[in-house]
Amino acid sequence: MILYRPLIVLAGALALAACGAASPTAPAAPANTGATGGATIVISEPWARAMKMEGGAMGGMEQPTMAPASDSGYGGGYGGMEPTKAPEQGMGHGGHGGMDMDMGGANSAAYMVIRNTGGEPDKLIAASTDVAKTVELHTVIEEGGVMRMRQVEGGIDIPANGEVVLKPGGFHVMLIGLTRDLNAGDSVQLTLTFEKAGEIPVTAQVRQP
Repeated sequence: MILYRPLIVLAGALALAACGAASPTAPAAPANTGATGGATIVISEPWARAMKMEGGAMGGMEQPTMAPASDSGYGGGYGGMEPTKAPEQGMGHGGHGGMDMDMGGANSAAYMVIRNTGGEPDKLIAASTDVAKTVELHTVIEEGGVMRMRQVEGGIDIPANGEVVLKPGGFHVMLIGLTRDLNAGDSVQLTLTFEKAGEIPVTAQVRQP
């Protein structure tokens, strides 16, 4: 009987060790990332344009005028044209049915780099925030020599092992009907929804372009 007792204790210890090995604690996912269904999304360099609810862009920014782009790189060129002031503020907007409307006023935009490090393509299909009444995915196109914003139908494709840059004059997250001023140095909480990676929270710093 004395010999059986150590054997029972040893067997119990081995069983506990086996359970621990079979059920490891999953590590917490890093901020600004999401991984589901073969797509791994990483968000970097998120920022939002400073804007006043009353009086338009911060610092009395004028409505944009168009000139040939001097730089086609990130943060410089704007799809072949370059606004001298806030590129999305006051630019012609093509809504549903081809209607254009003035986007001046209490609107802003968020930009970032979206990288997919997985082997499956994904798609940014929606975004939300508490600092705007409406949030839409937009791009900028040229029509008849005029740069116009268009809502992106169906989402923004993020290729496998690739990236998409959301920047002024290109793809961006449009914040329509601000609920508060966006002052330089503030932060904005966004939730991006991807077709495969699901919802990813993002903190964007507000800055003056």
